[in-house]
Parts: sequence; C-alpha cells; structure tokens
Amino acid sequence: MKQELMFIRDFRPISGFDEEILDLKEDDLSVLPSKAGVYIIVSFKTKFIYPTGQSKVIYIGKTDSIRRRLKEHQRNLKFSINDKYAEYWHLDRYNYMRYHGARVYYYTCRGYQESKTLEAKIIEAFYKKYGAIPVANGARSFICTQL
Repeated sequence: MKQELMFIRDFRPISGFDEEILDLKEDDLSVLPSKAGVYIIVSFKTKFIYPTGQSKVIYIGKTDSIRRRLKEHQRNLKFSINDKYAEYWHLDRYNYMRYHGARVYYYTCRGYQESKTLEAKIIEAFYKKYGAIPVANGARSFICTQL
C-alpha cells in the first residue's frame, strides 16, 4: 500500500486502492470505470502539516461515476492552470492541485456499499490519524464519534 494511504489500511484489503492515476492533469481518464466510489487526491511531493502529522493528501471525494467526476476535476484543473476563469476565485482544491501536483487513487464500491458511507469511513480514518480533514475538503461528511 502506498505510504500516503496508510491511514486507511485497517479497513481495506491488502491490495489497497483499485487503481492509481499518475497525473490528473495529463493522464487519459477514458479507461476509468463509471462505477460509484471514492477518490483520494494527493500531492506529488508536498506534505501538508496537520495537527498530529504530515500528509500528501489534498482532497477526499465521493462520486457515482469515477470516470465522470475525475474528468470534471481534470477539466477544472486545466482551467485553473490556464486561468480560463481568471475573474473568479478557483476552488481551493484546484489551486492545491495546480501548485503541488495531483496524483489520484480511487476505490470502487463493493456489493451494497454506498460511496457516501465509504467516503465517511475514509475521512474519519484520516481525521483520527492527522487530527483534521484534508486541506481542500470543505464539508464534514463524517460523524465524529470520539476524539
């Protein structure tokens, strides 16, 4: 399992993620599954400082179609890089991806698993390890049970 994903090793199989996208800006995403799942966007080299550690994770998201959602992120990242919407503020996640790079790992849902539930488990695991949610996540989609 990749070092940046060790915070979720307790509830995913030893093989870890379903697939890795080496560069969100450049890679062809047409071969991705259109299944529901969760994706984790990480920096190429930058580690962000959290209350209880450092991590390359920028964003954790859920989707009903991995292919569609990551293509949307890819398009928005390219718009951010090319300043297509220079008169508007970009969402934080695209600025983090723009300046620190964007590698993506994704997990497809299995059986009756829902992407919202899987995302909540992954964000909760991240929070337990680092004491905060990822830098570009705005919404708290998990239930904080105990600190």
